[in-house]
Amino acid sequence: MIYGIWTTTLRRGDVSAPEWFTDLLAWKESSNKNVLEVCGEGWAPNISDVDNKTSVQIAKSVFRELGVERRVSARSSQAKEESRGAALENSITKELAVKLPEARAEVPWVVKRGEDVRKFEQYKHLAGLRELLSGNASLRVTLGTDYQIAPDVTVSVDIPGNPLHAVVSCKWTLRSDRAQNVRHEFNLLVRSRRGRAPHLVAITAEPLPSRLSSLTRGTGEIDAIYHLSFEETQKAVREYGGKRHRRNEPSQLELWEEMTGQNRLRDYGSLVRDLVRY
Repeated sequence: MIYGIWTTTLRRGDVSAPEWFTDLLAWKESSNKNVLEVCGEGWAPNISDVDNKTSVQIAKSVFRELGVERRVSARSSQAKEESRGAALENSITKELAVKLPEARAEVPWVVKRGEDVRKFEQYKHLAGLRELLSGNASLRVTLGTDYQIAPDVTVSVDIPGNPLHAVVSCKWTLRSDRAQNVRHEFNLLVRSRRGRAPHLVAITAEPLPSRLSSLTRGTGEIDAIYHLSFEETQKAVREYGGKRHRRNEPSQLELWEEMTGQNRLRDYGSLVRDLVRY
């Protein structure tokens, strides 16, 4: 794989998604009626929600643009969200560990997966809180244990104090519970810090704009969401997302344009540039 300084994607013709990402994509067996109607056979994109027809339509278009042909059994681990999520975290960790030093070689970057935030400068005080609570059941009930946070991927700088530069939440797709988990974790990181807040970003392959908007809308605890197949998804949303299913609700296309117009939803290819800029 050839790496460039300011992009984390490989251009293969008109394909903008990272090469390692396309290696994680596959058609999975499904007998859902939406899949049969949209795809003409019982194989669904493994980024789609088979119970949502628009999700299947957009995901199918993305797969077509990326040339995805691999098929996996519904019983295979490769068809499971948990397996794809872990693979995504590993891939992001490995890529950032290479790309960040390429972009700014003078910075001693450290990229890790699942690191406890109490190891970093802004959150070291939480270790003392844990020790205090461990011996006091009443305080544990009152304050809870939310301060124990191990983000998907952390980016720190290897200098005295070990400051946390960024937290990257990796979500293969988004459902309401996953979106709320990201918001909850990032709110805790903002609220619990002592010093500068780290960059707080999310990465996903979710095809449906209405689910992406569950993270982009709000008070701004999330800096931005980075989409792994931004251009391919944008093309598909323009093709299949223009219809309003309820008069008072925006269409998928309107939501996409809102998120991208406000720079809340970005191409994954800009992530490294954004992280090293500040």
